[in-house]
Parts: sequence; structure tokens; C-alpha cells
Amino acid sequence: MQENLGNPGDETHIKRSDSEISILCVEDDTTSREFLRMLISMKFPDGKIHTAHHGQAGLDVFRECQADIVVTDINMPVMDGIRMAREIRILNPNACIIGISAYADMGEPEEVDRIFNCCMQKPVGRKQLCDALDDCVAWINGGNINS
Repeated sequence: MQENLGNPGDETHIKRSDSEISILCVEDDTTSREFLRMLISMKFPDGKIHTAHHGQAGLDVFRECQADIVVTDINMPVMDGIRMAREIRILNPNACIIGISAYADMGEPEEVDRIFNCCMQKPVGRKQLCDALDDCVAWINGGNINS
């Protein structure tokens, strides 16, 4: 996970408890989206979990909910996850964005490092996702990122 996004601990970082965390899950495959939502809800049973089925819908939901964490597929119809993440960075540079792809090549490495806090390859396991979410919560709360 990269530490190059924002300055944890500055006034833009507000401490969040697990029940205050808002997470947006964007995935075009219904089964994968529900699986990710289930894993996230197990990790944050009291958190606010939002879902969307492609990047444009995800961006629209983000504008409404201003999620703390965005978990997104990279390759989706209508708007891909990279383009959506770019737009989210403009709206909220402090959002923690996790990119997920079935493909090893996710695009230009410099751009991926700049717009995503963490990237992982499918299939995503529970521990891998939970570790990334823990890192995001630590970053949101002004702590250090472990990965």
C-alpha cells in the first residue's frame, strides 16, 4: 500500500470508528459484488456499505455518500475503475481507494500508484481484503500504513 496520498494526521483526517466507516464497493459482476459486500459487512457489521455496478454508477453513489473507502474493480463497462478513481481523487483526495483486477497489468504503474492506495489481483481472499481495509482505516485515522 502506498503512503503518497494525503498527509495522515493532518486536519483533513478525522478519526472514524468501525460503525462510522462508509465503504463503497464497485463491481460489475453481481456475484463478485455480493461476495465483496459480504466480506466487508463481516469486517464492519455496523459500517455503511454502498454498492454500484459500474464506474459511472460508483461515481454517482460516491458523490452522494462521500465514502471513506472505495473498493473497485478495474475493468468495468460504462466507466472503468481507473477513470472513476481519478474522478474520486478530484472530489476527495483523502478517500482510500482499493483497486481489484483479474489481470496482472492494471495500466501505467505510476498512475496506478498515484490514484490507488492499494491494488490486488482477483481472486481476492478474506484476509487480503481485511488487511487492506485495516490499512485504509489506519490511514484515515492518521496512522501508518503497514503494507
